[in-house]
Amino acid sequence: MKQTSYTVKFLTPAFLGNAEQNGQWRTPPFKALLRQWWRVVYAAENNFQVNIAAMRTEEGRLFGVAADGAESRKSRVRIRLDDWGLGKLNQAPDIGRVVMGKNQIPGALYSGYGPVVPGPKLPKPKRPGPKLKANAAIQSGAETRFHIAFPEDAGIEQAIALMNAYGTLGGRSRNGWGSFELQGELTGLETLVQEWKTAMELDWPQALGRDEKGILIWHSGPKPSWDRAMNLLAQTRADMRRAVPDRLMLAYPDTKSSMPGWDKNARVPHSLRFKVRSEGKNFIAVIFHVPCRPSDELWKKLTAQKQQGFIGCFSTAHAFLDRHAQLHRGEA
Repeated sequence: MKQTSYTVKFLTPAFLGNAEQNGQWRTPPFKALLRQWWRVVYAAENNFQVNIAAMRTEEGRLFGVAADGAESRKSRVRIRLDDWGLGKLNQAPDIGRVVMGKNQIPGALYSGYGPVVPGPKLPKPKRPGPKLKANAAIQSGAETRFHIAFPEDAGIEQAIALMNAYGTLGGRSRNGWGSFELQGELTGLETLVQEWKTAMELDWPQALGRDEKGILIWHSGPKPSWDRAMNLLAQTRADMRRAVPDRLMLAYPDTKSSMPGWDKNARVPHSLRFKVRSEGKNFIAVIFHVPCRPSDELWKKLTAQKQQGFIGCFSTAHAFLDRHAQLHRGEA
C-alpha cells in the first residue's frame, strides 16, 4: 500500500451537503470523484475497448462493494480528512450578474440554482438577493489535509492527477462550484483523450474529447478573483445555451420545455464541464468536454433525427467556444 497526503483547497464555494444538507467536509464525495476519474484511466489502459462487467469487477475489488453475503468487500482505497467541520459561508455567494437577453439575474442563482435559491418575493425596492437553501456552504479558500492510502500500480495516482486538474465537488459542481486544487507531490498529468464523436456513442464518460483542431479544452486569461472567473463561466453557459440548436441536448431537464418522450424526472448532466484553477494569485476559468450520450433508457426514446441532433448540438457548442472573445483553445 502506498500512502500520501495533500492539502486540499477549495477555490470556489462548495455545496457539499451532510444529512441536514448543510455544508460540511466529508470523504465520500472525494472518493466518488476519484472513482469517476479512475474509470477514465481504466478506459485508456484498455484502449477504450471496455468490457463494462470486467471494469465493474475490478472497480469493486479496488473501491469495495456493498452487498449481502460473500459479495461484500472492503475498499482498498482509504481516504481521511483532518477536518470534518461545517462550512462557514452563510449567505449566497456573489459572482455578479448574468445577462439573459433583456434581463439580468444574479449569476450565483443562475449557475448555482438548487443550493442557491431566490429570496422572498417582496416589492422590488425591498426584494433581497438570492440565499442559500441550507444553513451554510464551504467557503472559497477553505483547506484541510487529505490523506489517501491505495495499492500501487492500480491507476490511482493518475486518477488523483486528473481529479486535481478537472475535478469539482458538490452541488452544481459541473458549473464550477466546488473547484479545488491539491497541493503536494502529484504524478505527471496525462490528459486522456478520445475522438469526441466516437465517445458520444457510449453512455458513460470515459475520456476528454478531441476534434480535428485538438483537445476540447478552453480557458480564460488570468482573472483577479475567483468570482470573476465564475461570472465568466456562468455568462458563457447562458450564451452557449442560446447559441445551440436545441439546448435540451446540452443538459436536461429545463425549466421551460421538455424533450419528446422524456419526463421532468429524466436527468442528462451537462457533458461540457466547468472548473476554476489558480495561477499564482489569479484564477483561470476552464471549460472542457467529457463527451457521452444520454443513458440507454433515454436514448432509445429518441427518434433517429433527435439522436443525430446531439452531434450537431455539440458541434455548434464547440464552434461557439472557439470564437469566444475571452476563451482560448488548448490545455490551461
